Amino acid sequence: MASAASNLSTLFGNQVNEDFMAFVDDEQTLEIFRQEASENGWSVDAILDGGIHVAVDRIEAGHSPKIIFADISRSLDPEGDVTRLVRKMGPDNSLVILGASNDVSVFRRMVALGASDYLVKPITPELLADAVQRLDQASSANKLSKGSRLTVIIGVRGGVGASTIATNLSWIMANEEKLTTALIDLDLHFGTTTLALDIETGGGFREALENPHRLDKLFLDSAISKSGDKLAVLGTEEPIDEFVDINPDSVDALIGEVNQDYNQVVIDLPRHLLPSQGALLASADTVVLVADQTLAGIRDINRITQAMTSLSTKGRILRVVSRVGADRAAQVSKSDFARALEEPIDCTIPEDAKTLTICANAGKAIPSVATKAPISKALRELAAVVSDYQEPKKKGFFGRMKKSKSKVESNNS
Repeated sequence: MASAASNLSTLFGNQVNEDFMAFVDDEQTLEIFRQEASENGWSVDAILDGGIHVAVDRIEAGHSPKIIFADISRSLDPEGDVTRLVRKMGPDNSLVILGASNDVSVFRRMVALGASDYLVKPITPELLADAVQRLDQASSANKLSKGSRLTVIIGVRGGVGASTIATNLSWIMANEEKLTTALIDLDLHFGTTTLALDIETGGGFREALENPHRLDKLFLDSAISKSGDKLAVLGTEEPIDEFVDINPDSVDALIGEVNQDYNQVVIDLPRHLLPSQGALLASADTVVLVADQTLAGIRDINRITQAMTSLSTKGRILRVVSRVGADRAAQVSKSDFARALEEPIDCTIPEDAKTLTICANAGKAIPSVATKAPISKALRELAAVVSDYQEPKKKGFFGRMKKSKSKVESNNS
């Protein structure tokens, strides 16, 4: 899995522009993109012959450019292809669809599926430049208005390490990526996030869920437990003989209040709550499905992936295989596991019983105890993809495009 700054060189060569790629089905449109590339200093290696089906095959979750142009003219299942590609792209990345139909209903459908724009062929240099300018304006507006990023983490089976992943991703975001992060553990009876970080549970979490009309900043602050300056945790240990009703309205109200103060909101969602939390899953920027490398893991990750397709979510679905190691009982082989899955795995978290035991006994996050261990490296890579964390980089596609347009306008004046 790539780090936060998506490194497309691993897929397409060192000269590829990491900010955009185009997948085009006809020679005329290819020539237009190549001409624009030549004039604006983009890499022509990022312009590929082949439509959206090629994009779906080549782009992997966490490896997406900031902008993708994809041609659906020859697609046998355009809506399905767009849905699959959108789910591989981060919520801050943009997909522009190229198509032959000039029907406004097609435009609306593409946008509803998650595309940023729809361009009718034949494409001209002016049409392409205007499309990029609109994306630039939309990107600037989103940066001003964007709230927090919502990630939902689900263990498709018990004991696969989903809570461990949720806790450590949140810790990494807060302590290494320096993002204000809220971790919400919706297992109200047996949640382990506060225990894993050695902090006391707050006193008002259950009340916040049972009385969403009472939610305000003061009420929420009383329920939050802090782990350092940037990590807030909402968890509780309710009596096991007491039923707690978690309804969708309560969760929506809670997230609406939390995301005003935090860059990242991570929810550890027990799988038994899946039937009641369709709205939460549909609104998530990323859903992380965690399985182990077993036959039951194959069955359950496939079943939940299928169920997710009916929710019309625009977020990514990341499939994570956890606790992978030669000493794990009942594991199937890696090749058999991959063949049996309906979608590819995005990340593998290795088993590290020694480190997990030390962390559990000390109440510390894995990267703080075993900084250079393979499990810490895998967790950091997953955290970067989930949070879209990026190191500062040189001016990219938008900046060059704006500079080029300014130069043209100056020459024409």
